This record gives sequence, C-alpha cells and structure tokens, in this order.
Amino acid sequence: MGTASMYGHQVIDVELDSPWMTLPVKIEFDYLGGEENLVELVSVTAYGYDITAWVNTDYMFDLVQEYTDEADYHYGDHGDYV
Repeated sequence: MGTASMYGHQVIDVELDSPWMTLPVKIEFDYLGGEENLVELVSVTAYGYDITAWVNTDYMFDLVQEYTDEADYHYGDHGDYV
C-alpha cells in the first residue's frame, strides 16, 4: 500500500553516493500538485545540518520525482470520481 496522499509536506530519506562516501540525507519538500506537478524544495539535511546549498537541486528534484512516481494512485484521493 502506498502513500494515501502525496499532496502537502513530505520528507523522504535517501542516500547520496559519491566516489568517496555515502551520505544519508532527508529531503523535505512540499508537493503542490496541479497540472504542472509543482514541487517546492524546503531543505536537504544530513546529520541535522542543512546542506541544501551544497547539493545539486536538479538531482534532488529527480529523487523527489522518483518518489512521487512510485506512489500508489487512487482516484478517490484526488476527487477523480468518474
């Protein structure tokens, strides 16, 4: 069973890999949805430190997109009672 609703404030745990280390991070974002699937990146933290300015935001958005794409979709969550 997936996430009941993807809209609103979300936090995901991921690991960022580089040739010399793997860093566990939390990506905090607001999923606003709509036709454009708007996402606002709130922060990226590692061990309690905000590292948002140090990471590639395009890559963070790609990870968020993967996360939302994998969520279960139920038409009732979105008012699509057709």
